[in-house]
Amino acid sequence: MSTHPPDDVITLPEAARMLGVGPTTLKRWTDQGRVPHTRTPGGHRRFLRSVIQDFRSMVDPRAGVGRGPGALAVRLGGPADWLDRARSLADSDRLEAALLALRAECRNWGEVGDAVMAEFIPGLRQRVQARYLSEGARCAATLSVQRAALRCAGRMRPRTGSPVAVVACPGGDACDVLLALAETVLREREFSVVDVGATTQPEVLAEVIAEQGPHVVVLLGDATADLATLAVRLGGVDRVAQEGGAALWLVGRAPWPRLPSSRRLDSLAALSLAARRYRPDDAEEAADQGRPGAGFTS
Repeated sequence: MSTHPPDDVITLPEAARMLGVGPTTLKRWTDQGRVPHTRTPGGHRRFLRSVIQDFRSMVDPRAGVGRGPGALAVRLGGPADWLDRARSLADSDRLEAALLALRAECRNWGEVGDAVMAEFIPGLRQRVQARYLSEGARCAATLSVQRAALRCAGRMRPRTGSPVAVVACPGGDACDVLLALAETVLREREFSVVDVGATTQPEVLAEVIAEQGPHVVVLLGDATADLATLAVRLGGVDRVAQEGGAALWLVGRAPWPRLPSSRRLDSLAALSLAARRYRPDDAEEAADQGRPGAGFTS
């Protein structure tokens, strides 16, 4: 927040007054990762006034008092509604507030990610085509989604000994956004995440899998991905994953090539469910027996 004017940075009591709740309630929400904030070197919480104003405009925070972690009531938090505010949401601080507002009405981060990928990202492209939005504004808003999702992911710390997921996106138009949203999904399920990036060459991905020894390899792709390109970029990855005892999950509606040892998950919500059900001991047992689809319980 050092780049923002001093009068735009406010303390916890000031932010609580703006939201109409007590400091203890706001402190609890920040500990749950539900309100955008940062901390000073001394550990004190700080907030951006503009972000709290945006957050207040999208949710009714008083609905959350005493009702548990999912109780914030959203007024204007859906991705379709964000399109009318795309220019202001190019600020990743404000986009983070919007993502957290949407998370308040969804069961998990997978549902948030699916809503963003189904509505907001395509909606930005459509508005550029209709000349309601410039290409520069679209790129800025897309980058802000990525940064905001990574901030949300960064607040969810996996426990020591958590399962490890190597994540890559070998195809699709929105790889960077998909990767960031997938990281929030996996962090919420207490996975440690190694992000290999977009359009990674198969030999590089194979090296990372061999070096990291992950429990799960998660590959992401949307419907814009090309089957031939995916086949080239995934050459041998399934073999390396299986040899290392890792489950291989193919996430998204990409035209994935046939990989016998993999499991298909058509959405980020499905990834969230798979990660919740995952048990490392299942993966190790399945690898020993040479069975595909490791790491799931019924």
